[in-house]
Amino acid sequence: MRATWTGAALAAVLATGCGSGTKPCLPDAGTSPVAQATSTGTAYLTAVSVAPAACVDRVSFTFSDRLPGYRVEYRTAARAETDDASGRHVDVAGGAFLVVRLADARTARAHGDGSITPTYRGARRLPPNGAHHVREIVKTGDFEAVVTWVVGLDRRRPFDVQASGRRIVVEIG
Repeated sequence: MRATWTGAALAAVLATGCGSGTKPCLPDAGTSPVAQATSTGTAYLTAVSVAPAACVDRVSFTFSDRLPGYRVEYRTAARAETDDASGRHVDVAGGAFLVVRLADARTARAHGDGSITPTYRGARRLPPNGAHHVREIVKTGDFEAVVTWVVGLDRRRPFDVQASGRRIVVEIG
């Protein structure tokens, strides 16, 4: 009997820490769009990653020297699962879709001699790597200085966006 009570008590503590109890995981987060105006000059994406921490998932976008403008918002599956340039359908795992649109951003540098040097060499599809809520991250756009990523989630959840230095971090709780 004691083991059952201990397991139930532990489950209650963990649930409270992850936002399903009385204490929310991201108390200042919401589900409304978050945006920041475009910076001066082109920002070059170098890395995208997801990492679970306590009761949140952190999706990070790292740039070579400056941050782009951004808009992070929930979209319907029909709007989120669409390639920006072609309009074709792109499957993204999840039940809710958080779209990260990076303006005045690129994943490669074009040189005067016509050559191109990729700055982002990662995959278009990223697995959740042990994340709590993220099911998949998919690049759905890289067109006319706009780079778009869709974060497929288990369900619609509050999120917060932090931008500092060379990184934009979307925390999802």
